[in-house]
Amino acid sequence: MSRPRQEDAEGRVSVREMKETDAPAVNELVSQLGYPNDLGKTETAIRTVLGSDIAGAFVAEDEAGRVIGWAHVFMAPYIESGPNAELGGLVVHEKHRGTGAGRALIDRVEAWARERGANELNLRSNIIRNGAHKFYKHLGFEVQKTQHKFRKKLSPEPEGRP
Repeated sequence: MSRPRQEDAEGRVSVREMKETDAPAVNELVSQLGYPNDLGKTETAIRTVLGSDIAGAFVAEDEAGRVIGWAHVFMAPYIESGPNAELGGLVVHEKHRGTGAGRALIDRVEAWARERGANELNLRSNIIRNGAHKFYKHLGFEVQKTQHKFRKKLSPEPEGRP
């Protein structure tokens, strides 16, 4: 479902749905989250999100139309507490923080989640991101719990296994 651009109160920042052609700008911002930026992987990830029925992605642009931030959201149909939406990622270029871009992206993500019947919007934020925590609390998010995040890298099935 396509929505028109959404602008903040001053008109300096607009938010629109992400497009595949946004990959270079999105990729550049990935490094500001502390992840390696690999354009090929970013392009693949954007295509996957844009092709999904349960995910959305948005970019914030400045007055000149330059991408200065992005957000990714997906529905999380948890058995015990869903349906909820999860903010998968949010970043605003460090030179544009405090301009309303982050708030505009969150507003768009919340609208997307409401359109899909989400009961709440959840997110995970690294314990060291104090500025992000302050930002989220300012927007009405509450710390729900502290937890460990575990990861297990999956490789293709070993030979001889069905």
